Order: sequence, then C-alpha cells, then structure tokens
Amino acid sequence: MKHESSVKLTFLGAAGTVTGSRSLLQVNKKKYLIDCGLFQGPKEIRIKNWDEFPHAKEIECVFLTHAHIDHSGYLPKLVREGFRGKIYCSQATADLLQIMLLDSAHLQEEDARFANREKYSEHDPALPLYDAKDAESALKLLTPLKSDEWVSIDENVSVKLTRSGHILGSRFVQLHWDDGNGGKTITFSGDLGNGHSNIIKGPVSLTETDYLVMESTYGDRVQPHVDIMGALENIIQRVWKREGTLVIPAFSVGRTQEIIYFIRQLEVENRIPQNIPVWVDSPMALDATEIYMRHREELKSVFREGEVQPPLCPSHYKAVSSADESMLLCMSDEPGIVISAAGMLTGGRILHHLKARLPYEKNAVLFVGYQVEGTKGRLLKQGLTKIRIHHKMIDVEAEVLAIESLSAHADSDNILDWCRHFEKVPKKIFLNHGEPSGLGALSYRLRTELDWQNTIIAEEGVEYDLDQ
Repeated sequence: MKHESSVKLTFLGAAGTVTGSRSLLQVNKKKYLIDCGLFQGPKEIRIKNWDEFPHAKEIECVFLTHAHIDHSGYLPKLVREGFRGKIYCSQATADLLQIMLLDSAHLQEEDARFANREKYSEHDPALPLYDAKDAESALKLLTPLKSDEWVSIDENVSVKLTRSGHILGSRFVQLHWDDGNGGKTITFSGDLGNGHSNIIKGPVSLTETDYLVMESTYGDRVQPHVDIMGALENIIQRVWKREGTLVIPAFSVGRTQEIIYFIRQLEVENRIPQNIPVWVDSPMALDATEIYMRHREELKSVFREGEVQPPLCPSHYKAVSSADESMLLCMSDEPGIVISAAGMLTGGRILHHLKARLPYEKNAVLFVGYQVEGTKGRLLKQGLTKIRIHHKMIDVEAEVLAIESLSAHADSDNILDWCRHFEKVPKKIFLNHGEPSGLGALSYRLRTELDWQNTIIAEEGVEYDLDQ
C-alpha cells in the first residue's frame, strides 16, 4: 500500500520581520519546530513574546539553526509552557547556548527588577518572561548532532545539519520525510553567512532540496566593498586624538570576536597606538570568545592548532565581568574603546554606556551590525538628536557612525550566488526573516534572475500545504 504524507508549514515568527524565528513543520500530524527565537525591537513586536505558544506540549522536537537569541531565546518559555522533547543543534551551538540562555534569563530577571524599582511597568509586580530555572530546564534538552550526515529522528523524519557560515556553529537544517515516492526534503537556511568572515568558515553550497525556506535580511541591498580595517583605523585614530571613548554595540557572539580581532590586527600592523584600552563589557562575550577558541575546527586556518595564531585579543584588552566593574567603567572618563551588548540596543549594559557617553561630542558610537526597524540602534543611525533610555531623554552629542559591510548576513548578491548552486529549482521557496522591502526585492530578483517563479513571501500564522 502506497504511503501518503501530509506536510504543512506555518511561520510563527520572522515573517515580515527579522526576529522571532519559529517555523512549525507538521509531518503526518507530528509537529516539529525549526528555531525558537525571541521577538526583538519595538514594544509592539516584543509583546508577542508573552503570547501563549500554540501546541507547546505537542511538539516532538526542536531543530536550531544557530545560537543567536532571535533564533533560540524563546526556548525557556517553550519549556515553561510544557515542551519536553529534544533540542537538536550543532555541538558549538549547544556550547554557546549554555551561556546565552542563562544570560537571556538573567536579563529578563534584571529588567523585571529594574521595572519594579523604577515603577514604570503596567504590571505590579513586573515579572520576567522566564527565569534561570526555565533556562536550565531547556539546556538539559540540548542534543548535539554531528554535521553533514543524515540522522533518523523518528519513523517520519531524518535531519542533516550543514555549515551555514553565519556564526560559530550555525547550520542549515535539512529535514527529509518519506512520502511513499522517494521522499521529500526541506531546507531551512537560518541566517546565511556571506563568506567574508575573518574568523569562521563560509557557507557550504547545497545542490538539491524540494522546498527552501530562505532568509532575506539584506534582500534589498548589496553591501559595499569597504576597506573595513581602514575605516576602523580612521575612526579609532580620530576618537583617540580627541581623548574620547568609542562605544561599539556588538552582538556578544560573532561580532564581538571579529571586532577585537580587527583591533588586534591594527595593533600588529602599527596602524593604531598599542596603548589604547579595549574594554569588553559583556560576560557572555567573554565566555563566547573562549568557546570560539575551543572549536577551532569551525575557524579559518589562521586560528587552528599547529599553525600561526596571532592573539585574538588586543594588547590592552580588559575583561569587565561584574556589574560593579561595569558601573565604574560607565563613570570613568578614561579614553578608549568599549565593546558591549546588546548589538541593537535592545537591553543590556550597552544602554548604561550610552547614557554616560552620548551627551559628549568627544565620544563616538560605532554600529557594526544590522539594526532592526524601530530599535534604538536604528533610531540613532537615522540621526535622532535625543533618545529615550531607561525612561529618560538623553541628548545625542556624540558622533554616530556605522561600518555597514561588517554584517554576518549574506547580501542580495550572496543569496543569489548561493541559490545558483541548486541543480533543480525547488518546488516552493518561502522567504522569511526580512522586513517588507527586503522580502519584496529578493522575491523580485529570484523570479527575474533565476526564474524561480514559485517564490512565496511567508506570512505569519498562515498554514502552507507542501503537498499542493
């Protein structure tokens, strides 16, 4: 008797926006979740994190593309709502999540305490979205998988993880199921790397898939070919000469490691003074840097065992661990470079540094990553002269700068180049993880340049039948 499958795909996040990645795949009534991220950005988007998750207890397992919080940070809430299945990911992702989920939980708890202390919450008392106990429960479910080999999950589904080149441990998730006619495969790109990272290896080219879920963060732009080292050198020299502080908001995982590597290289080449203090004020970034060096198999050859290894950290690298140390740094007027999280100014210690540094024109803020629409980072980049931080209006007198080409995301050209490796056009291509302009532009390019006419812009909450 011929076996027939029933396969449906629903986007529960990252549809029309770039955060909250959650894709629900239903194969013969069994439910699988691909990524489980937090919504980030303006309040009207963040508030969706508080919605009850549908079918939490019914989900068989979760597959993660990578460790960034907009792809993983909802896991503790999912567990709180009754999920008890396995969470599959790469070993490096599992290691990063040991610090990232606990850090996220502590931030949730810290924000709730701050709201109660300052009495600005609508709720009394303000409660965290989840706590450290929830994060620890989620961590117990992590199940690392080897890459580049098919692993049977159950009688319905097999999975293969393949390097995507976005951050350490990032993977494409490919799921295969039996449809009674040779089977079908769907590929989730997660965040596609651009191949230009100075630290990690680039994405692997894939040649076949029946269905493709593709990110489109930079679907409407081609990143300029900027001399990153030259741009960073000029900015550091300019701020140092006026005895200011250069504040760099950066993701704790991926971007921070690249920035400190660039600064170190500028020192090695004698392009900046050797005595500039570089403070990394992010406990998670400090731990992540150690994890990067433990997973040298993921890194480019310059960092691997037995080969020339320039130190990752600058000469006057200073790790800021405790909250008291961070507070003292905010109060200090010593010139230097401060790297802190969160990269989009959605929370964390970076906000305290901005409160202290933005009112003075000798200082500068340098953005080195994508800023979601509606975030404080996007507003600052757009030239806002006053910004609200912790419910206080702060004057923006500091210089605000950006190096756009540092993003770890593929741009429009990179995405098309990666897609060209497929030997056959996928039956359906779903575009997610993008703002409306990026989604529309990438859809147009795929249709006109690759003749991928079956391209669909994913809509949140819509159930797509893959059998039709």
